Amino acid sequence: MSRTDLSAAGAGLLAVLLLVLLVGDGRTARKPSEPPNTLEVAWSYVTTGRALDARDVPPALSDEALAVPVGRSVRVVDTRSGRLLSIVNGFAEDAPDLELSGGVLFLVDTQVRFKDTLRAYDPATGRELWHRRAAPRPDGEGAGNFAVGGVFYADWGPVVMDGDRVLALEPRTGAVRWYVRLDIPCANPHPYVDVPYRMAATATRLLLLRHCMGEPAELQAVDERDGRSLWRKLLGLGKYVSVGAVDGLLSVRMDDKFRLLTESGEEILRQAGEVYPLGKEQGVVYASVGQKLRAFRADTGKPVWKRARLLTGFAFMKDGLIVDDTSTDGSYSGDVRWSVGDAAAQGPGASTFVDLDGRGTASVPWPVAGTLLGASGELLVVRSEEAKGTRYTGLRPVRRATDVARPVALGGTEPRDWPDACGLVDAGLLSELAPDYLALPDKKSRAFHGVRLPHPSVCRFATESGDGSDVFSVTVRWVAPDATAARTYAASAMPWGCAPALGGCVTAGIEEPRSGARLYTYRTGLEARPVAHATVVSGRYVLGVAAGEDEPAHRALVRRVALQLSERGGNRE
Repeated sequence: MSRTDLSAAGAGLLAVLLLVLLVGDGRTARKPSEPPNTLEVAWSYVTTGRALDARDVPPALSDEALAVPVGRSVRVVDTRSGRLLSIVNGFAEDAPDLELSGGVLFLVDTQVRFKDTLRAYDPATGRELWHRRAAPRPDGEGAGNFAVGGVFYADWGPVVMDGDRVLALEPRTGAVRWYVRLDIPCANPHPYVDVPYRMAATATRLLLLRHCMGEPAELQAVDERDGRSLWRKLLGLGKYVSVGAVDGLLSVRMDDKFRLLTESGEEILRQAGEVYPLGKEQGVVYASVGQKLRAFRADTGKPVWKRARLLTGFAFMKDGLIVDDTSTDGSYSGDVRWSVGDAAAQGPGASTFVDLDGRGTASVPWPVAGTLLGASGELLVVRSEEAKGTRYTGLRPVRRATDVARPVALGGTEPRDWPDACGLVDAGLLSELAPDYLALPDKKSRAFHGVRLPHPSVCRFATESGDGSDVFSVTVRWVAPDATAARTYAASAMPWGCAPALGGCVTAGIEEPRSGARLYTYRTGLEARPVAHATVVSGRYVLGVAAGEDEPAHRALVRRVALQLSERGGNRE
């Protein structure tokens, strides 16, 4: 054998050995052998100002970056590391609309009542790359508006309405890559719609939905590379028509009926009730249908598997996993975050993970309370409010060895770590408050997210002779891995900021008489009744105290109990 042959054989053997090592290390396949059951903090970034008030603009998220509006600036964060990349300054107090598309940050300026200037920025430097004014309205009068159907952000770049054309722009230069002529006039135009088109996009197609009153809706697909028309499909008559898309899959809603289509326009499913596409991989289509996750063969529509969604939320598919944002006690979304202040609410938000074979996990808790923004690469990104700012946390799904003693639903803590809520209040304090207080454990609270606890986690205290005005409750809301994690969770579970749903910018009254004890009053329910509560960090424990409506006697009772619980925190590290 020649030296060349020996070298070739050696290289081949090395390749085989590397392949064996990679298979053994589990890195050859993107899909894990089993779904993740733990979320690790990959990074955490805190900005000044709060991002959940109604007057603020939500952040933008892509696979590479997070763009956060803060006052008159936008901060761009690298989602792989949590490092600040750049700050874009100089906007009016009314923050602009923003999106990330094609690796570029896009903002729409506000000029008086119209949002008429689209600006592009380099996320790495904050430097403006180009800007473009909106075209006048189709009637030739007034200013154009990029905020009302005027611009659509696909993963591959922005698409803008320009009179009777749709323009696909080069993200970094603003040059027109291609355009499509639109059939603008409607025989019976809608009085509040200037352009009868809506857009959606996959990785390879732009979808144009034309809908005029009294006319059949039409869906057109064009090639992302050159704007060439690929197919058209008449959808029929409907009062309300919309289109949505994910890679490989389209959904069309006509009034209360939904259709699921492939990118080539072939219909897979039609039914009444909600259908949301999640994605397509290796000939299988994944969708959220009603309260079930379902998988179908793309060519035949034959079911592959279906899985009930026990909790409601939004689901998406990323890197070979279906992530379900579950609505649990302790999670919040928008102004609903105020309900987390209820002392009876327990634990952070959670997600469930389902692999492409339909295997799923129990709810995996987030390390912080907050709102799930979505996924960036392999990470989930959660937004949480705190006293002096907003925290963004990148969470990495990982698989840990199954340990029955440390359940997933408890965040890896053992059930025996959860204390008896009735034993947390000192007997001496109870006797000072009243001589005949009784502890009334809530028997149902011995089960938490399907895990059996050794003690009740909720306890009510009331006097035998009282009229009910002296009733208060103590709740074990969460047992964190350590005291630092408990403090982070407790800070993010408070009702900071505004609750416009309660009528204007209603804020909670919050005070912190001692480190680890926060007392607050806020409004709840349809009548927006003010209530008095407290959140206490006691070592690893996050505890809640409640005593009814916001009255002086109730506030005093909450304060006495909360301070006593916080005093004992040093013994619970």
